[in-house]
Amino acid sequence: KYVNSILEDASKTKKADLPFDYLLANIYQKMVLKFGKSEGITPSADGPRIVLFIGPTGVGKTTTIAKLAGKYCVEDKKKVALLTADTYRIAAAEQLRTYANILETPFRVIYTPEELQTAVKDYWDCDYIFIDTAGRSHQNADQLEKMKEMVGALNPGNYHVFLVLSATTKYRDLQRIADCYGKIADYELIFTKLDETEAVGNLLNMKLYTGAPVAYVTCGQNVPDDMEVFNPQKTVKQILGGKE
Repeated sequence: KYVNSILEDASKTKKADLPFDYLLANIYQKMVLKFGKSEGITPSADGPRIVLFIGPTGVGKTTTIAKLAGKYCVEDKKKVALLTADTYRIAAAEQLRTYANILETPFRVIYTPEELQTAVKDYWDCDYIFIDTAGRSHQNADQLEKMKEMVGALNPGNYHVFLVLSATTKYRDLQRIADCYGKIADYELIFTKLDETEAVGNLLNMKLYTGAPVAYVTCGQNVPDDMEVFNPQKTVKQILGGKE
């Protein structure tokens, strides 16, 4: 479907005597435009910008949060508080606590929507509050409902949600995950593990499937270095088989 749409767009400008390189450049431009732009994490006009990270297990949510927190704390000299609602994996809470200690930022484990509201009040002087959520099976309705309650406890204009996905996940599974989490909140996308695959077409597939912009990508385990703002030009070159 997406290939046909791109080729159809390109064929509108096709003339018989144009070189193939011209057609390829045209397709390249069309694909870059289809990715659109993400605003990323913008500051809040009143109080801290609250950022929730949702997504399935094993995609690297906690490490991704640490990378972003590192960037904002160390490079931008912003005040960031780290919260975790992932009370199912002890290791996840401890991992985030360790990062908070290294960055010398506040850290708290939250269990209920009320505790989340209290934490937001307590850390009102921060620039950003990053919230790690449990990596739940997207097929478990009860677990997703609890996450929805957490999101519902926040002021609508004040929070931003990222759905964290792995670039190595099969497209059909990505669609299912996106559908389930779409019931919780509107989100932008973060793709992890780009270093583990050369097939990056799913980034465009998911942008077109969900309508959600891709904000960041990660490509390794190093905190905070292996993370970058999404670059559509670079990704489209890869999709079309070009070298960086």
